Amino acid sequence: MKKNNSKLKIYNSALLLLLTSTLLPLASFLLLLTSCDTTNPPGNHTIALAFEDASCTEAWLNLKLASRIMLPKEITLKQNDSTIITTTINSYDTTLFIENLLPNQTYNFCSTIKQLNNGTIKSNKLPVTTMDTTSQNFTWETFTFGGVHGSSYLKDVAIINENNIWAVGEIHTAETDQWNSDSTEWLTPYNAVHWDGNTWELKRILFPVDADQPNSYKSAKECRAIFVFNENDFLITASTQFAFMNSKGEYSIKTIGFKWEDRFTINALWGTSSEDFYVVGQRGNIAHYNGSSWKKIESGTELSINDIYGDYNSKTGKWEVLAVATDLQFNTSRVVLRIENKRVEKTETTSISQPLLSLWFKSNKKYYLVGSGIYTKNSLSEYRWERLSRTISIYFKYNIVAQNMNDIIVAGAFNEVLHFNGVSWKSYRAKELPFDSGRLMGANYTNNIICIVGQNGREGVIHIGKK
Repeated sequence: MKKNNSKLKIYNSALLLLLTSTLLPLASFLLLLTSCDTTNPPGNHTIALAFEDASCTEAWLNLKLASRIMLPKEITLKQNDSTIITTTINSYDTTLFIENLLPNQTYNFCSTIKQLNNGTIKSNKLPVTTMDTTSQNFTWETFTFGGVHGSSYLKDVAIINENNIWAVGEIHTAETDQWNSDSTEWLTPYNAVHWDGNTWELKRILFPVDADQPNSYKSAKECRAIFVFNENDFLITASTQFAFMNSKGEYSIKTIGFKWEDRFTINALWGTSSEDFYVVGQRGNIAHYNGSSWKKIESGTELSINDIYGDYNSKTGKWEVLAVATDLQFNTSRVVLRIENKRVEKTETTSISQPLLSLWFKSNKKYYLVGSGIYTKNSLSEYRWERLSRTISIYFKYNIVAQNMNDIIVAGAFNEVLHFNGVSWKSYRAKELPFDSGRLMGANYTNNIICIVGQNGREGVIHIGKK
């Protein structure tokens, strides 16, 4: 009988199995020789398969058993009429994960269960088409800023649309860091740049020097993070303060709502609206804003929390929100935090021994961490994070963003930009990008536009890539 190298993982509330079909005894392949039923809809089946998701090389299927079926139950899964696995499940609702598929291919899956009389009950036949790979051909433009009177850098960027991009950081120019012509005003560095589709304009977003005194002297403080909820609603942070901005560049300033000794420097933010978002920062601090008030969330760690990201899980009907924290000074500790119902739980990262700075994931499908390397797993219930080969890149990674599982960008040290197309990684460093030094700290990727920001020497840098 023809061998099949697909792998199947089974996820349920109590079980995580990884079985490889080529390791099964021949007898397991002889359990089922009939084809699956293709006439009845899934709802009429005692056993039903449904599509959850697919990447270029993987598929997630949902297997449901009628409640009258006695558990545990042995099931068999067929792929294109070849049996790929036979195993026992302990749940009426199970996610099946199949690996080693090919991009842009349609596979037919069906499943059966054995009856006491040695007969079988068949599921519907489920066609699944994997994702195609995405193009790795980008047209790049590079822009530099500042570099006079101080070291300039950009830390984060947001693409509202191709004619409206904001990047934030600190930019020193020949005109800054000195008194104006009549010595009445000290010209502070710029802390943002704005793209209108034709040119970049240096900006000063002014924050009160005394966060508790809105009318106190205002200064263009260093900005660390920006997050867009929609084209007319986005946030820019400076230390413990926020600029709530609209599409016209108009803004109002608010301060994180705690007494000064409980405030913290904000490293990143994520949320579903400007009335429902989280901020993370130094000393393990996490806080949530509900549109009118702030609430501190105990994280259980004193590590610096560097990044936060959330994705909607259609199966649970909830947002999954994760954050990543690291001891950057001694590189001795790192942790992934899950935030749910305004509470935090830690997840296991003992298989990673180096710093972590950023994360991206598709809930309950694929998880990535970046820092000293690129690490991945398919479910947080898996113990071990797999480190991807160092042949992809030997440089430190600062940020990861994605449009989907087949369209991922990683930015890092020495001007490294990587793209994953669903099957392979490509580096643009020193080939299509002009520098081989510096560090790229922030990135945004939407509508096939990449914008990556950082520092090269004393200049702030922005790379824009378009497909």
